[in-house]
Order: sequence, then structure tokens, then C-alpha cells
Amino acid sequence: MKEILYDDLIKGMQLPDMTYALTDDVIDKYLEAIDDLNPLYIDEDYAKKTPFNGRIVPPISMAIYSTVSSVIKPLNVKTPPGLIHARQKFEFTGLVRPGDELLIKTIVEDKYEKKGRKYVVFKSEVFNKDGQKIGASWLSPIWPK
Repeated sequence: MKEILYDDLIKGMQLPDMTYALTDDVIDKYLEAIDDLNPLYIDEDYAKKTPFNGRIVPPISMAIYSTVSSVIKPLNVKTPPGLIHARQKFEFTGLVRPGDELLIKTIVEDKYEKKGRKYVVFKSEVFNKDGQKIGASWLSPIWPK
């Protein structure tokens, strides 16, 4: 598989859209991995009695599908060895429910050099099946070459 290089990424470049299904299996594995037993995430009867009116998915689960490997996967390329995850920021604007299928739209929002290092900023916006934006992520890796 070909490596994607810093010069291949162009500011404003739209990456292919991807969808991500939040099945019960995906959610259960995620909750087990982070050891989160919040009843809002696992107990439908409990969650129906809250202002959320049913189970929700942890907002930070957005981290699952907003990694560098996830956002470039549709390009059928790989990152060069030595990539460093420098920072990531999230914005949560809506609820996600078990069973939702999410649409993720990603662009190369910026790229710059600082102290001899090459940074890329990917902005991913996440939409539910009704087209409502439910969150965004800004991912900033240091690109090795």
C-alpha cells in the first residue's frame, strides 16, 4: 500500500465521506475498553427515565472514527512510519443513539510547519441519519515525511 506524504495533502482537500454504524456490539466493546458502566449507555430502562429519554452513546466515542488511520482509510493509503498524534479537539452538538449510522465528512483544514515539523489539521464533521450535525473533531498529527 502506498504511503501518503505531507505534500500529497492539500489545504482544503475533501477526503471521501465515510459512514460508521454504532451497533450494540461496537458500543459494548468500546464501553468495555474504557471501563464505563454509566447506566445512560447500558440500561435502556434507566435511560428512559432521564431527560435523554433512552440510551445514548458516549460522546467521546467520536474518537473511534476520527483517528488518522480512519480518516485516510477511504484513500487506500497508509501513513508513513513515525507519525505523531500531536493534539485533538472535539465539539459535541447532538446526541448519538445505539444503532445510529453516522456520516463523517473530513477535510484537510490546514497544514503548516513549526520548528521543523510538518503538521496537518484534519477537520471531521459528523452527521446523523437525519443530516443533523452531532459533532466535529480537529485532529493534528505531525507528519513524518
